[in-house]
Amino acid sequence: SRLSPDAWSLKSDEEAAVFAKVMEAGEPLGDHVERKFFRGVTSGLNQAFVIDTETKRRLIAEHARSADLIHPLLAGEDVRRYIHHDTGLWLIFTRRGIDIDKYPAIRAHLSQWKEDLAPKKDKGAKRGRKPGRYQWYEIQDDVAYYPVFEGPKIIFPDICKGPRFTLDNDGHYLANTAYCLGTNDRYLLGILNSRLFWFAISNLSIPFGIRAGKYRYRLIYQYMEKVPIRPINPGNPADKACGAQVAQLAEQMLTLHQRLSTAKTPQEKTALERQIAATDSQIDRLVYDLYGLTGEEIKIVEGANS
Repeated sequence: SRLSPDAWSLKSDEEAAVFAKVMEAGEPLGDHVERKFFRGVTSGLNQAFVIDTETKRRLIAEHARSADLIHPLLAGEDVRRYIHHDTGLWLIFTRRGIDIDKYPAIRAHLSQWKEDLAPKKDKGAKRGRKPGRYQWYEIQDDVAYYPVFEGPKIIFPDICKGPRFTLDNDGHYLANTAYCLGTNDRYLLGILNSRLFWFAISNLSIPFGIRAGKYRYRLIYQYMEKVPIRPINPGNPADKACGAQVAQLAEQMLTLHQRLSTAKTPQEKTALERQIAATDSQIDRLVYDLYGLTGEEIKIVEGANS
């Protein structure tokens, strides 16, 4: 009965039953975030639009207004659990309708690739970006939601073999190998980094090859929108307290991972790793409670993740 035209589930009956229970306990992520789900930028030619810090400084020195169009950039591989790794790369974001003449240094920089940046008049052309109604100096795809990148958001890669969600408050723009949710909800962040989330996405998404002995899954919208997020009942004090605790622990995880990234001694690193593991387990236990899982059902979830 689980071999439907849409998808074939070859999980055990026990695992399928737990998955059905988890789905019923939550509302779809797409609804939970009010469709505030956004993909990173497709420039069409990263060689032109992605620059290093030295080039950024030079462009701003040539014309101060250049700074308005240059933003810190993260790709999917730079996003980890509760932390992201800055790479020193920047994106020249020339959105649709930009008056490029106001940015002469940017124009001069991009003009080096003008023939490759121009939209192709037909798909068979050897040079140029994909056909479209955009100017040679503009980002290839229309990214009307760009203000979301400049605000607080939850970011994650397009493909991974375990939960890799973190919070970005620094206005990073994203490459097209990353996604973001237009929210800074720590409760949601804790849910998404939990073992139960990974159990859910592994039942919703399609495996995308194996790395280091684990399946990787695609976290694109068509799968992620269905992930069940347990809503907190504001009229239930116990529910509110549990949700607040998940949020507080997620905030703690952000701090611990930041401290780990700057740890100077092996002893400090080991102590922080132990704190992280303990806090992670606390979040998992709270999430299991929120979704109403029994001890046997938790074993099924953790067995599926191992």
